Amino acid sequence: MSVSGNPFARLMLLASLLLAATGAFAQSLSPGDGLLPVTQAFALKPIIAKPGTIALHFDIAPHYYLYRGRIEAKILTTGITAGRLNLPPGKQEHDPFLGDVEIYHDSVDGALPYSAAGAMPATLQVAVTYQGCHEIEPKICYPPNTETFTLPTVGGGPIGSANGGASGGLGNAIATSLGATPAKTTPPPTTGMANAAVESTAAMAPLSTGFAFALLLAFVGGLILNLMPCVLPILAVKAVGVLESNTSRAEARRHALAYGAGVVCTFLAIGLVILGLRGAGHAVGWGTQLQQPVIVAVLACVLFAVGLSMSGVVSFGSRLGNVGASLTGRGGVAGNFFTGVLAVVVASPCTAPFMGAALAYAFIAPASHELAVMLALGIGLALPLTLIGLVPALARLLPKPGRWMETLKQVLAFPMYLSAVWLVWVLANQRGADAAALVLIAMVLLAAALWWHGRAQPGRRLGHAFTLLLALATLVSLYGVARVAPPTRAATMDPHVVSFSPAKLQSLRAAGTPVFVDIGADWCVTCKANEYAVLDTQAFRSLLKTTGAVYMKGDWTDVNPVIGAYLREFHSPGVPLYVVYPRGQGAGRALPTVLTASLVRSALVHADAEPATR
Repeated sequence: MSVSGNPFARLMLLASLLLAATGAFAQSLSPGDGLLPVTQAFALKPIIAKPGTIALHFDIAPHYYLYRGRIEAKILTTGITAGRLNLPPGKQEHDPFLGDVEIYHDSVDGALPYSAAGAMPATLQVAVTYQGCHEIEPKICYPPNTETFTLPTVGGGPIGSANGGASGGLGNAIATSLGATPAKTTPPPTTGMANAAVESTAAMAPLSTGFAFALLLAFVGGLILNLMPCVLPILAVKAVGVLESNTSRAEARRHALAYGAGVVCTFLAIGLVILGLRGAGHAVGWGTQLQQPVIVAVLACVLFAVGLSMSGVVSFGSRLGNVGASLTGRGGVAGNFFTGVLAVVVASPCTAPFMGAALAYAFIAPASHELAVMLALGIGLALPLTLIGLVPALARLLPKPGRWMETLKQVLAFPMYLSAVWLVWVLANQRGADAAALVLIAMVLLAAALWWHGRAQPGRRLGHAFTLLLALATLVSLYGVARVAPPTRAATMDPHVVSFSPAKLQSLRAAGTPVFVDIGADWCVTCKANEYAVLDTQAFRSLLKTTGAVYMKGDWTDVNPVIGAYLREFHSPGVPLYVVYPRGQGAGRALPTVLTASLVRSALVHADAEPATR
């Protein structure tokens, strides 16, 4: 039985969406948040007030301060020579990490003199790097941030800016490929700043060709997402629905359009949530809702319930539709719509090829561009199955309906059960055995509620009350998952792996050691596939030994502000993120999300070949 005939499953889907939205906002309000983005905490306004001098003005928000010694300015325009940046004396302070420093509160003005060897160009490009801190709880320091401005040499403010918390690697590659100005590379944060948890927003100025390229990447990425293991179980449900509706062309069209609308509307809703959180100074990444254990538990129960209905273990007769004849009549359309919703929700653990660059663009692009990218992703994901329902010639390629469909439906239930098992495994890694036991209890209670509801006689209030009691017990068990504290994660015992730490990364780079950084999560299917195929092999270990590289691994299964900041350095919308740092002091280079042995070998050999600079 498909989702369209399962009102209880639709109710669970709605609950999962509400919990997902709640979890996203709860995450945005987690400890360490409530802080301003770096470009709002230290608002920089450069201008050429008079020929030969660039005036820099910082408006510093209350309870924030800038380090005088961390402000640097460079002119990037060829043929222009910059003088020494002139800054007023600051307030003397003793910093536990940096020693005696000078800091600024409220505002500060600086002047950068410049001269031209020949004719003065019409515009100058200047890069300003700065670093500051928040002085009250939560007391944290921002990573060094670089903003790049293009200034007219005759009057006026900046033409445009590209602000980046720390860029290079994937950030520059995406910016270049999308027609935007890449931000200036900055060094990793200092040891004292390893706990920085502040979003460093990046304002890109894409060209029209870059926007079109982002749309193309999003559309192709959405198409490929249909083949990813996260989405296949849900597509199995939809495939059964398409086959069942093959007897009526009108019904097939309605189901196809409803499914497509569910996919597209959900992507647009995600885009609106991202815009809202961005406007509030927060950030989200692709798949981060699965960092919320309750959402993982709810999704496990939803997939388990859908599997039970497809297996025929529980059946739902027309009695459920007696609430209203109209509800029964439009159940198929509603079911297909929510199938599309669920397809997007469970697609989040996967990042298809081309999709990462499109999402990285969307998360920092103007609002209209971001929504357009989300729309292109939705169209790409929905297109194959929607076309089958809309185009008769494609539908005729499908087999004719028959008794074999019931067997197929029952066979397709097993991917649902496997997906539920995988989510329970993810939850066990997030919150331990107690949380896994609670969600398994919730599954048993849910199965009992569905079974009893199917047996309850019409009009028997006692029977329906018992169903509600079992459903309430299911929710109580799921609520218990939220109250389980995360277990203490033991340090990795693998001698070939080093736990990710900005301080450790900096020390390895200072020693001239090439580093392979792997940022993943237990709920990231692409991460696990890469580990199985490439990273957990003897060939990879031998390659590390040959090149002298260190394998550094970061875990983003739970919310981790340090790793979140590192992802934002490379404008990565989520995991996996793979970065190779060379033996010398060159910038790290991000690799594609889908790895191959030859790709990794080439990157590490190239990193080993760069000479170290002492």
